[in-house]
Amino acid sequence: MKKTDYNINKVSLLLGSNLGDKIYNILTAENDLSKFLNIVKYSSFYESKSWGYNSENSFVNRAVLVESSNSPLELLCKLQDVEKALGRIKNTNEGYQDRLIDIDILTFNDELIMQPKLVIPHPRIKERKFTILPLLDLYGLSIVPGMNVSAKQLLLACKDDSEVKKINV
Repeated sequence: MKKTDYNINKVSLLLGSNLGDKIYNILTAENDLSKFLNIVKYSSFYESKSWGYNSENSFVNRAVLVESSNSPLELLCKLQDVEKALGRIKNTNEGYQDRLIDIDILTFNDELIMQPKLVIPHPRIKERKFTILPLLDLYGLSIVPGMNVSAKQLLLACKDDSEVKKINV
């Protein structure tokens, strides 16, 4: 990102992997993201079982707070390019599946975006403890952008009772 960029957006992303060397996959994705984004904060790594489908492979997730000069849709396209370059193959079947890397836009400034290809804040943040805990690392007790509540409040209201473990790396 150039220092002459004036329209800098604060964005939180969630990176996840449940195939291969999961932490390496996330670190490699972060390295690729740093070529066009300024990563300003990292959450811890968290491990959990798959959510929304059955898999024998656990997931590792981590959130990052980034600065971007891209619009939301431009950023989405760039994130999908990173996923594809790292070997992500999107199945045309409906539903969730195992993946080498997954990068979701959780928040984009305080914006509420409802488009066919992109909804921000991510529509399932409130349902997923594996997303809320990394957001708690990023935002602490502050309000999560676009959500009008803190991550702590999201965690207290979350009905997801799955085990999410912090990984010490």
